[in-house]
Amino acid sequence: MRCYKSTCLRLKILSNRLNFWKSPQKVGGAVDIMAPEVDVPTLGAWFQEADLNSTVIIEDVEKLIIQREHKEDPFSRLLHDQSDQNEPRYNFHSYGSYPQMVSWMRALSRKYPEIVQFISVGRTHEGRSIDGLEIGGGNRRKRVFWIDGGIHAREWAAPHTALYFIHQLTSKYGRDPNITNYVNEITWVIVPSLNPDGYEFTRSSTNPNVRLWRKNRAPSTCVRDQWGRNRCCKGVDLNRNFDFHFKETGSSDDPCSEIYQGKTPFSEPESRAVRDAILSNRYRGRIDGFITLHTYSQIWIHPYGHRRDSYPGDIQDLYQVGKRATNALSKLYGTKYIVGSGADTLYPASGGSEDWAKQTGAIKYVYLLELRPDERNWDGFILDENQLIPTASETWAGVKVVADAIIQRSKNKVLRRKTVSATVRRAHVTTRCTRAKSGSKSKSRCARPSPGS
Repeated sequence: MRCYKSTCLRLKILSNRLNFWKSPQKVGGAVDIMAPEVDVPTLGAWFQEADLNSTVIIEDVEKLIIQREHKEDPFSRLLHDQSDQNEPRYNFHSYGSYPQMVSWMRALSRKYPEIVQFISVGRTHEGRSIDGLEIGGGNRRKRVFWIDGGIHAREWAAPHTALYFIHQLTSKYGRDPNITNYVNEITWVIVPSLNPDGYEFTRSSTNPNVRLWRKNRAPSTCVRDQWGRNRCCKGVDLNRNFDFHFKETGSSDDPCSEIYQGKTPFSEPESRAVRDAILSNRYRGRIDGFITLHTYSQIWIHPYGHRRDSYPGDIQDLYQVGKRATNALSKLYGTKYIVGSGADTLYPASGGSEDWAKQTGAIKYVYLLELRPDERNWDGFILDENQLIPTASETWAGVKVVADAIIQRSKNKVLRRKTVSATVRRAHVTTRCTRAKSGSKSKSRCARPSPGS
């Protein structure tokens, strides 16, 4: 159901108890809400009483899920089952399982050991390893580009897009001069699914309450409601669990809310995994790019998201690189993206990974990407599989612009160091003077030795 807001006051009636696909944004904008069929008449009457316009845009969400994402695909299974060390293969025309993702990444690390290293950044509540690849590593002086996806379980296109980036970097290395340069100049750390527990849970059923699950699968937390009843619910919104203005805005203390931030910052093993990797001896101080992939709305988001009109000191640079990236992205299929902070373009929300990465991680180019479809599209998270490769390929075009900025920044740093070093050497060149007598007067004769003398 899509509801159109008309006044700020009426925003307050949109309760955390509803399943939001798109959260409340600006006055006059649309909010996408999923509700059980039996509740639709009640909600419709509720909205009408509050003078809110609403339209049913998906009559049967489960039917759409089956049509879009659960097609019989024997080739997909064959592709995975028969893949081996010599020919790593992955079917990018469909949504894969987390074990399929991991199997493919392991195969790539065996196929290309000179540029690919299989990594694990942590473990989940259910014991799954949070796996990824380091591409182009080995040289600790190289700058690092961190990319992750799938922090929200239901956003299936995000892990797929991250996997596509891996495919581009590995399959074209040594063949495409631009890709070869990206791998030679940058260490890429790509973790396709930060929330594999949640992702696999969403794959376990076509029930919309399962498929559209957002949080991780943390054990149940219980609270007493206003009537004194115990309410217990699983999961934490991982993108509200980072230590950046924790619990301030756009999150909830209600464990049954989709935006429950958890009891404390970094209470979850998945968010701790990101923190520990970025602050590790291996990567700390080397990361110049951070992109976290989400869906949906087609927005290229820069920090900060906790409050409107709040930006880091280098906002002009962040914004300009974002604009160049979205311009490159749109050249493929004409897809239009908005560039701005999350608070300005969507809604204020604190505790996000991108804001923490910018402030605490001290990373230069930090973005959260809301991929296809745009906010006018009605299918939201249930993106048709025929949109997967266009989504991934256009996003890759934008990501390459950020990679170019990282490389250029690194070169500029090297140039500045050389300039400073040369200046220092010149400053230490001394002037050697001797005095020679000529008659009754002394004359000075000075000679400037070369730096090597």
